[in-house]
Amino acid sequence: MAPEAVVEMEDIIRVVLPCLPAPPFRTTGASRRSNSPRGGGGEDRISRLPDAVLSNIVARLPAKDAARTTALSKRWRRVWASTPLVLDDSDLLVFRDGGGGRSATVNWPAVTDAVSRVVGGHRGPIRFVRLTCCFMELAARHGILQYWLRVLVAGGVEDLVLVNRPFPRSLRLPVDVLHIASLRTFYLGFWQFPDTAALPRGRAAVFPRLQEIGLCATIIHARDIDHLLACSPVLEKFAIIASLYHTRSVRIRSCSLQCLVFWKSLADELDVVFAPRLQRLILWQACQCMIIGSVTFRTRVRIGHATELKVLGYLEPSIHQLQIGSTIIESGTKMIPSSMVPSVKILALKIQFRIRKEAKMLPTFLRCFPNVETLHVLSHEVEEPDGKLNSKFWEEVGSIDCLETHITKVVFDKFRGERCELAFLKFILERAQSLLKLVIVLANGDQASVDEMLAKLKSLTMAKRASECPTLLAVVREGDSAWYFQRASDLSVSDPFDW
Repeated sequence: MAPEAVVEMEDIIRVVLPCLPAPPFRTTGASRRSNSPRGGGGEDRISRLPDAVLSNIVARLPAKDAARTTALSKRWRRVWASTPLVLDDSDLLVFRDGGGGRSATVNWPAVTDAVSRVVGGHRGPIRFVRLTCCFMELAARHGILQYWLRVLVAGGVEDLVLVNRPFPRSLRLPVDVLHIASLRTFYLGFWQFPDTAALPRGRAAVFPRLQEIGLCATIIHARDIDHLLACSPVLEKFAIIASLYHTRSVRIRSCSLQCLVFWKSLADELDVVFAPRLQRLILWQACQCMIIGSVTFRTRVRIGHATELKVLGYLEPSIHQLQIGSTIIESGTKMIPSSMVPSVKILALKIQFRIRKEAKMLPTFLRCFPNVETLHVLSHEVEEPDGKLNSKFWEEVGSIDCLETHITKVVFDKFRGERCELAFLKFILERAQSLLKLVIVLANGDQASVDEMLAKLKSLTMAKRASECPTLLAVVREGDSAWYFQRASDLSVSDPFDW
């Protein structure tokens, strides 16, 4: 059974859609009927405004309403034609009556036709296009998709989102998409990426302005990723989203890349071969799709040349096999300079403390990153623990450079009051000589559960402390606050795990 077979398609769609870039302006998504009398004879003050202001107004309207302004006058037609197009096809949704009491369904062909009318009727520049509701197979079969891509090339589209719905996922994206040199942001969902094997290698700057790429549940070969990265000389952010072995091996070679996001995805290998400007490696796996029968699917995360890497996480021992250089990191691995990454300042780990093998990996992970200053630990609940650590385990852990010298802040999330969690927190207090703040975020629960967890934390106030005056802060979140893609991938946020 393939890994993707155990995950419902609708679940994958729910992962992908929130990760897609939103239009630059919020739109209402539907026209609103005016309450004023028709032809009320009021003074037309809007038309007195300069063309630049009118263009700004038109750009903020849903595409359907923006196109309708051309019926007002020749001047409004000129304004519409000169306004950079912002098109989100969800503003053009058309529904069929389900009949027989069934709920209405999207009329995919009608949305596809509406997009063609908007794209064909706008001869000016194109700023943003997001297509998530079109019948892409129909559009590709009749040459409509290729026509759209030619128009996007001519209009100099800057931000493009193309999602293949309502499937099939075997639909191959036309190679014409590789000719849109104006792109700054490019997201694909549920496609087969064009085969680049026949394309000439070494072509410089196919995407000379491209800064961000997102591949969502998209089938792409390693050689095509190589080609994509090589042809994007100013690329800063690369995201692979909801990819369940669509790409067996992900190799990263890029002189410009600053942020790599592997979001709710699985592969045999994620290999950072050469990325001298990479600052962030974000890993997040929240779905339970990695276990099928008795087989556990794991991803080898290899860090090669990444001398500027400062932010890393969430590393999970259950699904990530860490390799640094040529050294595979295992519990008890002896540290040498080539098996450490001294540039990392912020480290996030997701640990099942009641799984002995995982908890024993925690000290080893810390030794791999000797200059960590902020440590995030997310305690992951497990239904079937495999045994407890020896009560003296943490007392017998040897020296850890980052803990004894550099760590000033520790955030422990999803605290449930378990003994194994308290033992680790006590270990932190006793070893972290530079610790300034220990933040403990309580797992969700009723008031009685919260009170019980707070009572158990009181034992930490009596623990021996290596730091003179660390601040202990217990936090209760309201509701289930979820970490989300936009924050994880936002380079302007100094600590993406502090949510």
